[in-house]
Amino acid sequence: MIIKWGPKSLFAKLLAAHMVVIMVTLATIGFLFSYLVDKYFFSAREWELTAQAEQVAELLAAEFQAGNFPEVEKMSETLAVSMDVKVRVMDDQRNEIVTAIPPQGESTESVALDPDEIDFIMQGDVISKKVYGPAVQHLLVGMPIFKGENGREAENPEVIGGIIVNAPLASLRANAAQISSLVLYSLLFATLVAGFFAFNLAKTISRPLQAMTSAAMDMKSGNFRNRIDINDKGELGQLAATFNQAVEETNKTIHEQKRLQALRQNLVASVSHEFRAPLTSIQGFVDAMLEGFIREEEQEKYLRVILNNTLHLNRLVNDLVDLASIESGYVQLRYEDVDPYTLAEKALDSVYPQAQEKSIKLEYNYEEGLPALRGDGDRLYQILINLLENAITYTPDKGRIALEAQLSDDKEKVIFTVKDNGQGIPSAEIPYIWERFYKVDKARNRANKGKGLGLAIVRELVHMHNGEVAVKSTPGEGSAFSVVIPIEQKEDEKSPD
Repeated sequence: MIIKWGPKSLFAKLLAAHMVVIMVTLATIGFLFSYLVDKYFFSAREWELTAQAEQVAELLAAEFQAGNFPEVEKMSETLAVSMDVKVRVMDDQRNEIVTAIPPQGESTESVALDPDEIDFIMQGDVISKKVYGPAVQHLLVGMPIFKGENGREAENPEVIGGIIVNAPLASLRANAAQISSLVLYSLLFATLVAGFFAFNLAKTISRPLQAMTSAAMDMKSGNFRNRIDINDKGELGQLAATFNQAVEETNKTIHEQKRLQALRQNLVASVSHEFRAPLTSIQGFVDAMLEGFIREEEQEKYLRVILNNTLHLNRLVNDLVDLASIESGYVQLRYEDVDPYTLAEKALDSVYPQAQEKSIKLEYNYEEGLPALRGDGDRLYQILINLLENAITYTPDKGRIALEAQLSDDKEKVIFTVKDNGQGIPSAEIPYIWERFYKVDKARNRANKGKGLGLAIVRELVHMHNGEVAVKSTPGEGSAFSVVIPIEQKEDEKSPD
């Protein structure tokens, strides 16, 4: 039987791996830091002792050259006490003439320079030496004493003696040990802090995966509401964002299906509502006329209202029939060559009376030399009429509407654009304006005769011509509806039976 030991969960594995890396890294850093600190202290002490030895040599040079050895001994003892070092002075014959030891100085009998090292000093060079032992740890610096005022800077410097400065390293070792202890405690504290962050990091990495597992189980049971909320911008964040997007798309699809089902259920109610207002108006005015409530001189006015409502009902029925026929596939296009200029001019002439009633100015801007379109002239005319009527409906009195016709950049399509300076469309409602019976201003008076079917028919007819339809709108400034129709139709042309 084989027993496998080790963390089983992803969180435990991540935490263990992080802790191993942290401890190895901090131990290596601690070792290197202690080594560098120790080296730095000894280097700094060596530099300091060399400078002190040079200073001592300069101070003793004059008295040493004059042969005033008692004064040399006195000055050496003073320097030994002030600098807490042992000072030994030799003549040029390598005889030790002065030995000055500080009052609390350690025994240094076993600490000395080799003859070769002394010869090195007598040749005018400086030497430093570390001495380690079970009882003594010292740093020695040997410095030559030069003859003359210029000393080493003279043209031919002459060595007349030498000094050896000997400093104990016990205090230096103690300081280094204290720093090493401080480093050790710092590393222990850093390990705890790093462990805390490693714990949080492991949790941060494992939590999204656990959340995704939980969300996937909820999706399996039909719940698409859960989302993964993390702030990571790396791979886990991208994975969570992709998961959330997939859930969101699935949820949108479900909501869209529910919305379409609700639209189908409300279609009859919407049609009834659209018919009820004009029928009620017609019935009310007819009853009033039959009952004699309307004077004879006013009857023509109300008869015109009845006629307008009747025409509105007729257009509504025609639009419903057209839309139903288009969506069912019964409508087939009768292809012919259509002149864009003549098509647009005809549409503007048709809506001119409606525009005059509201004192709306109509403009026509077109590009010269537009090629003929291959399409159904009546249906293309219907597209422009619906867009223009829609613009007139939602443009205030004395407004402006412009119809533009131009060639696309690739020279393969003609673009018709209807611009108005009306009330505009809120951006949140733009995706829905192409649906049947949808109106931006739901409180709009029925006298405006907005049927809510014109744009739905436009979209279907444009798609039948393999074209595209789009809208740009700014609330309070107006809208621009664009229809892009290919010059040549790529699908097989079909004629009605």
